[in-house]
Amino acid sequence: MKASEIQRTVDEKLKKLEALFGKKIPQRHRKAFITAITHSSFSGEYKNFSSNEKLEFLGDSVLSLAITHYLITHYKEFQEGDLSKKRAFIVSEKSLAEKGLELNIGEIILFGKGEIKTGGRCKKAVLADTFESIIAAAFIGFGINEAERFVQRVFKQELLDVGEMETSDYKSRLQEALQKKFHVVPEYEIVGEEAVNGVKMFVSKVKLKGSKIGVGKGRTKKEAEESAAMEALESEAVRED
Repeated sequence: MKASEIQRTVDEKLKKLEALFGKKIPQRHRKAFITAITHSSFSGEYKNFSSNEKLEFLGDSVLSLAITHYLITHYKEFQEGDLSKKRAFIVSEKSLAEKGLELNIGEIILFGKGEIKTGGRCKKAVLADTFESIIAAAFIGFGINEAERFVQRVFKQELLDVGEMETSDYKSRLQEALQKKFHVVPEYEIVGEEAVNGVKMFVSKVKLKGSKIGVGKGRTKKEAEESAAMEALESEAVRED
């Protein structure tokens, strides 16, 4: 694209982002919001743009803080362990990706040509990561209070439904489901490690009678297994007889 076309595209994307926030982006923080919506495929093609990978890391922390603050304020009857599990459900990749689809975030992202051809606008990981980057930009541009309000507004229904959420851990729930339906227990395996934004993440898969039904990542092996179990609970093999 020519420079003028790139500028026009960026301006259009930022207008959509302003509509999402319901307010104007401060000019002095414009660069942070552009970075938030820049996929690595775009920054690879246009070297004067930076990808949103580092902002994802910040956004993850801001998101966690906003959800935690709401939970401890509005659900004082719950213990720390239960709140932690409820928060994990809300901030999971699956939840963030679904929210990204709902908010049409795929149309806001700056993609390179190759990523567009491979369906980047609908990829679960891309939507979840970009959503975290956008939250980070809100923190930088509007401040922590406004960023919290944005997160809590976007997840309003999920936060209201927290009291009805299942509080048992995903591994226990999966084991109960498999024992009830198939009279077997799940098999977990740590299949590798990945570096995500400089943080080592374990990768776990869970199998039913030798067939993979879920994959998950986490900072610890336990977190990775919990994540894999959560995905497995949504699989056809577990949900349907």
